[in-house]
Amino acid sequence: MNDKRIELKYQLDSCLASEVKQWAREHLEVDPNCESGDSYDVNSLYLDTPQLDLFHQTGSIGRRKYRVRRYGCESKLWLESKSKKKNEVQKTRCVGSEDEVMNTLFELGRSTAENRGTAATKPLFGDWFRKQAIKKQLQPTTQIHYRRFARMGSELGQNMRLTIDSQLHASPATGWNVASETTDSDRTQRVKATGLEILELKFDRFMPHRFKELLREFPIPVTGFSKYRAAVRCWNLHQPVPVFDSAIELPPEWTWNTESLSYA
Repeated sequence: MNDKRIELKYQLDSCLASEVKQWAREHLEVDPNCESGDSYDVNSLYLDTPQLDLFHQTGSIGRRKYRVRRYGCESKLWLESKSKKKNEVQKTRCVGSEDEVMNTLFELGRSTAENRGTAATKPLFGDWFRKQAIKKQLQPTTQIHYRRFARMGSELGQNMRLTIDSQLHASPATGWNVASETTDSDRTQRVKATGLEILELKFDRFMPHRFKELLREFPIPVTGFSKYRAAVRCWNLHQPVPVFDSAIELPPEWTWNTESLSYA
């Protein structure tokens, strides 16, 4: 499944997020992915190279995310890749049973450990994902957990979707395990990645009129936000690379790379 659309991200405090949610309930329909109410849980396992090329946005590897995702307590898992150029997002994904996906990931891990090529003994579910992960030397890096509020609609022939992600936490990767929201799930390793909530406006080609109304009522600047980069930071997986709020003049003996917090 291939998908291309525009995505705009905004960071909200809890009070403003509550107001935007109420606006969305009045102007948009319930998202069918919500089993009850208008929210659901998301757990994602993100892959990166041992050098964290995705985090550091190094070359072509740093421009496309690879992740394994579970919604709520579902036994199904999604294999996804996602790239973003300016505000246009291109996503490739497929969904399979947990056994199917784990077989693919196990073969991926074995191929990487044995330094084998991308050829498998027989075709596997999500083979495109496995081949790219081997080629780019990707491995499990961190898990991200959050609650997603979602509403949707259509306007002038194009779909529109509004989501707000809250309760964003991160935990270390434990092999290829993807967390579930069952009552017996281990949450002891989860730490808060941000206290803010992340609003995303998603549409096909041009800004829908209703989204323009939303931004007139709530003048929120586009800020951008990367859940993966926030998760890596809160576990200090990126050290010893220092992070600064803005560009500053460095002493000449500081020769390592720095990174801005104004990330997309």
